[in-house]
Amino acid sequence: MLNILFLFILLSYGYATYDQDLAKTAVNISQSAYCMSPDSNWNCKTCDSDNIYEGSIVKNGEQVIFGYNTLYDVLFVGFRGSSNIENWISNLHVKLIHPYSTDTDIGVEKGFYDLHDSIKEDVYGKLDTLTDKYNTKNILVTGHSLGAAIATLFSFDILYENNNYNIKYLITFGSPRVGNEEFITKFNSYSIYSNRITHYYDIVPHVPEEKLHYRHISQEIWYNEENTNYVVCNDTDNEEDDSCSNSCAPVRCTSTSDHENYLNITMGNNGMC
Repeated sequence: MLNILFLFILLSYGYATYDQDLAKTAVNISQSAYCMSPDSNWNCKTCDSDNIYEGSIVKNGEQVIFGYNTLYDVLFVGFRGSSNIENWISNLHVKLIHPYSTDTDIGVEKGFYDLHDSIKEDVYGKLDTLTDKYNTKNILVTGHSLGAAIATLFSFDILYENNNYNIKYLITFGSPRVGNEEFITKFNSYSIYSNRITHYYDIVPHVPEEKLHYRHISQEIWYNEENTNYVVCNDTDNEEDDSCSNSCAPVRCTSTSDHENYLNITMGNNGMC
């Protein structure tokens, strides 16, 4: 009886919505973003046969890959992470800006926002073409590391601007914190399928620091070091679940090797290609 009651509570609060197969599809797309180029063939190790590759955009050091997933009947957008995680973290200039004119309390990290803003029109242009080709406006958005931050901002842009697309799934891996509490409150007010997947003592989900007024979006899924078990975290009140990834704070969240391995896929430019 207690187990049934516990399951009911989980379902009521949305904690039992994690789809491991969907996460596997997303992590393969996220890693493929490191492997592809605009004229590459779709033959990397993480290039699933369920995906039809439709090319990429490379701009301001960021690459975005596009295609159509036949299994879930969605367009996919995969944002590439940084080529050098150590340099990226050490050179991270943390500055909150407030770019949303009708909600001036919403703050986001300047570097992430500037990169997102510089490429978003190109991304929309590519999606416009694919929408006509595949007759769908449903999108799976994904990314790893820096790519996860850009994926989050791009998804927020669609939701906030009432754009003509439907974020069917947002699934990120090893995302840094993107915005302040007002950003999180607004983001969490939208009803979308979203998983923010973290891995054990990965360093990146702990930057920028909470003491600088940065917060994470909800729906964290935290994997153990071996990637064999996970926890669906209780972070629905704009606060991180301190029994999940944040349990290693403040001194043990230092692993770059955990950042470079998600769901047993080696991530990054030197990862599984």
